[in-house]
Parts: sequence; structure tokens; C-alpha cells
Amino acid sequence: MRQNLLRADNKLLNYPIREVVTIGKALEKLGHFKMTWENIGDPITAGEQMPEWIKEIVRENSTTDEAFAYTDTRGYLPTRQYVLDNFSNEKICTVEDILFFNGLGEAINKVINNLPREARILVPSPTYPSHATAEAMHAGCSFISYHLDPANNWEPDLQEIENKVKYNDHVVAILVINPNNPTGRVFNRETLESIVKIAKDNDCFLIFDEIYHSMVFDGVENTLLHEIIGDVPGISMKGISKDIPWPGSRCGWIEVYNAEKDDDFRDFIQMILLAKMLEVCSTTLPQMILPHVYSAPEFEPYLTERIKKYHRRASEAVEYFSTIPNMRVTMPGGVFYFVVELIDLPRAKLSAKTKTVRLYIDDLLASSGDVAPDFQFAYELMGSEGVCVVPLSGFGSSLNGFRMTLLQENDAIFTETLQKIGKAVQEYYS
Repeated sequence: MRQNLLRADNKLLNYPIREVVTIGKALEKLGHFKMTWENIGDPITAGEQMPEWIKEIVRENSTTDEAFAYTDTRGYLPTRQYVLDNFSNEKICTVEDILFFNGLGEAINKVINNLPREARILVPSPTYPSHATAEAMHAGCSFISYHLDPANNWEPDLQEIENKVKYNDHVVAILVINPNNPTGRVFNRETLESIVKIAKDNDCFLIFDEIYHSMVFDGVENTLLHEIIGDVPGISMKGISKDIPWPGSRCGWIEVYNAEKDDDFRDFIQMILLAKMLEVCSTTLPQMILPHVYSAPEFEPYLTERIKKYHRRASEAVEYFSTIPNMRVTMPGGVFYFVVELIDLPRAKLSAKTKTVRLYIDDLLASSGDVAPDFQFAYELMGSEGVCVVPLSGFGSSLNGFRMTLLQENDAIFTETLQKIGKAVQEYYS
């Protein structure tokens, strides 16, 4: 082409949750085996079936003419009112402060990309890649992060947050993912209140990704942003793709808190709305069905049973992996993910399923340059045991390890997957 079509910061753009699939699919084809996909939080792909009562709600709403029309740019008004009444706080948020997007991926990009280029958002590490990548691409350099401490149940390092906000004037917002993806941690209320205070003391706003707000295990208390934010400006991000579950709906929203308390923040939110107007609106049908699903008598029992299943899966994983040297695990408080830290991870090889698979992995490692140790382990795990996980370093972490899901519907397959991973880890270290 007459001009270079790639941005100078193109290397910052990555999404390892799906990128490992490309390699996994190639290995499946070369080795003539079926991969167990533990890389992505899609309950349907993992074998869960959408219940008939939800399908019936979708069918009923899809036959209305209204489902085929544009909706308000902010979102379908009856649904925004339902969100305000059931998930938010009318003391700090109005129906006009709720804005729907085609999934939280779009919301994340709209929020971050409408900031001035020099403005930075402090993100957790490990973090969900969409946040870290959007922040890095926006700034044109590596994202700025604070650590979640595996030795302290993955709680945020509050001193690090305070120092990075206090001594970097470019930081305008603090991102918190709670309940947390990838770790499954549900943060202590005191921790979250401290983060709110840091934001208030340093004139920053808050972004809480709370899409897993309902995915909390029995006995664990979850604190939502609207409960503790006070008069600090903030944004809560939520969606339907985990609770219902309908990840293909791409239906998420933001709740804007205290928009009137700061002129700059109010103008920033207006920019996000104007950017959304360029797309007219988000998809109408998923917004329309939201109140009907959440208010159905079947919903609460259905969600409770799903959460119980994930809780059982997490307990089984903790019990099994805790017996294997070099694997550090923590019982999550919710969500449907499980993180394993691999201590002092070496570089090694495992016995591949076929010679062709072995050659492919060798070529991949040779051509990729300095591959992170846990990415190398992930490739070897796929080639030897046919299990695809996401390396922990792919979540913007300096730690080695991996994230798997707790979604597998079949008990025997889930147990077998744990055993395959455990066997691979022990052989890898030996």
C-alpha cells in the first residue's frame, strides 16, 4: 500500500482468550483429537442448555414489531427503568444515566477511547484483557496497573493504588473488577471502601466492572459500587451474558453515578452518549427480554442451581490441585473461573499426541521469539493432553499460571480435565 496501514502501537492489541483457540484448532486438526476448551466463559459451549422458559420469553418478544425497530440511543426505556429499580440506586443515578451497549466490550472501548489520550485508567493485574488492551491502545503504550496479591486471596494492593494515583496526575480513574475475572475473588467491603476514598482524595472517578454481580457463592458477601460510592463520580458496568446465560446477546450497560457532581465528568459522559449516537442504538431484542427473564419465577431457582454447580466445581479443583506441588490455588468467592499460579515454572516439553503436533509446537516456539513460560506450558498442555487454558500472563500479569473455567456440564469430563492438567503439571516440572 502507498502508506503503512498499521498503527505504531499495533503490538499492544491482543486477546489471548481467543488467540489460543487458533493454535488449539490447528493442533486438533494435526493430531486428530478433540480439544477440551477451557479458555472462554461461554456456558452454552460448555454444554449448558438454555432452559425452555427463557426460549419462550425470547420467542414471545421476537414476534412483536417493536423488537425489529430502533430503540432509544441510551437503551430501551422500560428496561432502563427496570435496571434502575432492581440493580442501581436512584439517589445517585437516574434512568437517563443508564446506557446500553452491544456487550461490555463495546462499553469498555467507548468509555476509554473518549478520554483524552494523556488520561490514564489504573487497571488491576491480572485483569480482563479487554480492559488492559483498550487502555494500552488508547494511550499508545503499556497499561498502568496495580497488583492483586495471590498470597492475600487476590486482594488489591491498596498502597500501590494510592501511590500510583497520588504520584501520577495522568491517572483519572481506577478500574475494579468485582467479582473478579480472572481470579474469582469477591473483594472485601473494607478494601472497596478504601479504593473509593483514594479516588475521592485524588479527584478521580471510578469504574467498577460488575458483570458477575450475581455470580457469588453461598456465604460470600458482595458489595456493589452504588452502595459505597458516596458522592464520588463513577461508572458501574453490568450485563446479562453471565446471569441468563446468553453471551451471544451482546447486551451490557453502564450505570453512571453522581454525573452532576463534577462538570468534567458530566461532559465526558455526554461524549460517550454522542459517540453511541453515531451507531444509533444497541440491539433491541435482548434489551426487551431482560426484565421478563429476571422477573420470571423460574429465574432465581435457576441461577441458584447454576451458582451451586460452580461452587462445587471450585471446591473440587481446590481439593485436587492443592495436592500437587508447585500449584498455588485459592478458593474463589464466585464467578465461573479458576486460577492456578505455577510457582517457579520451568521451560520443558511434554509428550505430544503425534509427531506432527510436536513439530508444530516446536516451530511455534521457535518462530514466536521470547514466549512467556506459561504460554509455553499452555501449548504443551494442548499438544499432550488436549486441554486449552488461558495463560495467566495473558491477563496482564507478571505471574505464571493459567485460568480455566468451571462451566463443564459433565461431572466426569470436569474431573478428567482436572486430572489431565494435574498430570501435565507434574510431568512438566519433572
